[in-house]
Amino acid sequence: MADSRESTFTDELSVVEDSKTSASDKLQPDKYYRFKAGLFLTSLTGASILGGFGMTMAMAKKQDPTNFAKGIHGSREIPESGVALATRALARGSLYSVAGFSLFCFTVWKLMGVSNLAEFRYKVGTWMPKIPKNDSPGRGDFKTLRDLLNFIIDEDEREKAAKKASKIGSNGIS
Repeated sequence: MADSRESTFTDELSVVEDSKTSASDKLQPDKYYRFKAGLFLTSLTGASILGGFGMTMAMAKKQDPTNFAKGIHGSREIPESGVALATRALARGSLYSVAGFSLFCFTVWKLMGVSNLAEFRYKVGTWMPKIPKNDSPGRGDFKTLRDLLNFIIDEDEREKAAKKASKIGSNGIS
């Protein structure tokens, strides 16, 4: 009889311990939450881009199917397809952009006479205006989007009440 009581007590204890661990597991944040959120947003953005591009292509094909086919595959009148032309333009534009900005950075680097990034940062910092670091008058520690929206609503209601009170006070109505 003592054995059955002991086994019942240990079973109850294990159930209580299991419920404690599961409750504490629920309170701990998922360590992959940011990764999952970033993956979700990236997937959503990619799907939106592909959907928009597909809809644009479908509209262009629907409006003028003959010229659309000529632009995709090329023809005797147009020896180069639109896809090849766009690809070549993108490649040249990217090359000019990267080369131009690299040349600009190299020129600034040499004109400043610096030898490493720390010196460059220091010299640029001395030329740039100082930005004062004031604490913002409002709240800035929002855990969720709902907290932010509730704060905005509360602030709006306070402003409306203050305007209403000043309007009543300026009219002489008490």
